[in-house]
Amino acid sequence: MFSVGSLVPKLTNNMSNFQFEYEPSAEDFCVSKQAYLAAHPEAQFGYLATSALVLDTSIVSEPRILLLQRAASDDDPNMWEPPGGACDDGDESVLSAAARELREEAGLEAKWIGGPVGEPHFFTLDDGKRVCQFNFLVKVDLSSQDVKLSPNEHQRFVWASESDVRERKAGDIELDFTRDEVQQTVLAAFQYAKDKNQR
Repeated sequence: MFSVGSLVPKLTNNMSNFQFEYEPSAEDFCVSKQAYLAAHPEAQFGYLATSALVLDTSIVSEPRILLLQRAASDDDPNMWEPPGGACDDGDESVLSAAARELREEAGLEAKWIGGPVGEPHFFTLDDGKRVCQFNFLVKVDLSSQDVKLSPNEHQRFVWASESDVRERKAGDIELDFTRDEVQQTVLAAFQYAKDKNQR
């Protein structure tokens, strides 16, 4: 199904902490959070976040996406989401923030980043901060690494098919997403991968 593909031009991240390739559509995000915000002074937000939409395509007929269940003691307890979080001041780029969050929350190393996928999410934190979240399709090498959760943030994970996401149920696991936009973005990731595969 989805592959990094030889038809898609690839650029290499030369940042020191993470080694991944990215497609040209993600090039605008190869700058720091501060540089991105400075380049968009008209933006109605002051904070950035990312999510890493990781597809397992080992079963070609039905790819699956990685979803994490938030810890019972954390915000949005027991809800499901892809790995992701805030861009920190120390992140070398917005894409590096996505790779860092994937490493911290799921123990996986990004090999390739594409996107952004779907529309960005806008939300306001309890302290009034306005956040824009960009969502990226991320490829990892699942033959050499396993998902390792950070128990303070997430309590379990599931690989869900597109039909699982639509039905909000994977086997006997109810998939209650943190926000409706999250479910829509996860579904958009499946479509994004299909579109890339047809090129």
